[in-house]
Amino acid sequence: MEKFGPKFSPCTWKKPKRVVDGKSRISELPDEILILVLSHMTMKEAAKTCLISRRWQNLWTFHPCLEFDGSQAFLRFDNPKNRRRAKKIYVSERSRYINWVNHMVHSRLSAAAAIDDFKICFPVGESCKPDIDELVRFAFEKKVKRFELDLTDFTGWCYNMDGCYPLCLQTVSLTGFVPLKSLVLKQVNVSSQVLAYFISNCPFLECLCVGGSTSIVHLRVVGPSLCLKYLEIIHCLCMESLEIDAANLLSFKYSGPKIKITSMNVPNIVELLIDGTCFKSLTRSMVEMSTAFTLLEKLAFRVIFVERWMNKCEYPMLSNLKQLELDLYATDDESLLFLSSLINACPSLNKLSLEFCWLEVHVKREMKKARKCPHHSLKVVKITGFVGKTIDTEFCIYLIENAVMLEKITIDACRTINGSILRANKDVEMVKAARECAEWLKSEYFLGDKLEFRSSDH
Repeated sequence: MEKFGPKFSPCTWKKPKRVVDGKSRISELPDEILILVLSHMTMKEAAKTCLISRRWQNLWTFHPCLEFDGSQAFLRFDNPKNRRRAKKIYVSERSRYINWVNHMVHSRLSAAAAIDDFKICFPVGESCKPDIDELVRFAFEKKVKRFELDLTDFTGWCYNMDGCYPLCLQTVSLTGFVPLKSLVLKQVNVSSQVLAYFISNCPFLECLCVGGSTSIVHLRVVGPSLCLKYLEIIHCLCMESLEIDAANLLSFKYSGPKIKITSMNVPNIVELLIDGTCFKSLTRSMVEMSTAFTLLEKLAFRVIFVERWMNKCEYPMLSNLKQLELDLYATDDESLLFLSSLINACPSLNKLSLEFCWLEVHVKREMKKARKCPHHSLKVVKITGFVGKTIDTEFCIYLIENAVMLEKITIDACRTINGSILRANKDVEMVKAARECAEWLKSEYFLGDKLEFRSSDH
């Protein structure tokens, strides 16, 4: 428990002078003032004040935030080179973490004060279900406002072999006034029915984030009086369809398998981030409900096999879009010139960011020439992962020739291919080729200080 909780050291309390220059000691202030002071500290800092005196012993239990982040403590003992030892460490640290959380929560049971924030962050699974169930019940009995259950295996190694923790309706009991504003569930098996229960019983819910659930198949985020402003769905691999009817929604992020978007009524959305193969389904919904995206300011896509998924797509007029981010897995035999139709649909576009992750295909082709299509608002362009291949060079030329108000184009060479780091000698060659191509662009189009080349890895 000591590795997670505050480290208390023995101390002796000496009674100070009662009054100094007519000013009372801080301990003589009313409880309400002292609790207010503690609320501006972290939970661990507030817990340490119990050592000051008997007067302070239980004041920290009124702290409005209970955040149990064990990720850093666990990472100190992580050893991916020795999997057997790493597994033993994981089991030991998991038990230590649960004991620490239970101890801290038990200290808080007698306090009648509500909880603003409750956060569990450690890769515990189904074997710890009884403990996690009790913690979930405790948080909602205390009328929590922001609840986060993050059981992600944050090391990148699968130590958590005991299955994903299932959050069931029997565990959650929402009665009376429910002040919940934010619900974050990562690597938690939560079904569509449980999420619907939260949505229908939490009238003040503004943020909903779900990740890693295999129990979601058909998800409906609908309600006549939804306050929901932020919705995020990440890697729910069994999901098949999605329906959204949320008039107050401002931001929607989706990453996962191809799904069918049956309905998407989001008239006030300003940010949309899509990562996955449901690109065409989304764009069809956007075209069918073009008036619902008139306020959209930021659009981000992450697409594998970019030409296959994005070519010949239709886009609605996104008259208010100012920022476009494209994260593309690409090969040199593809072309990005078809993206001109997307850029043309964004007449107010001010900033374009393009990041490449290269999939090696040794195919050479001739450079294509795009038709003239002036962009009068585009001022800032950033291309990350530039290596001077045909695909990225011809797209740079297209932007330089058509962005008539261009102020800055940043070309950043990177080392990632297939998600791995290149050997040093090949990496140097790649950066050299990227630099030479960038210098050629600068000279050929008289860009001067407008073009900035970066190679941050060197």
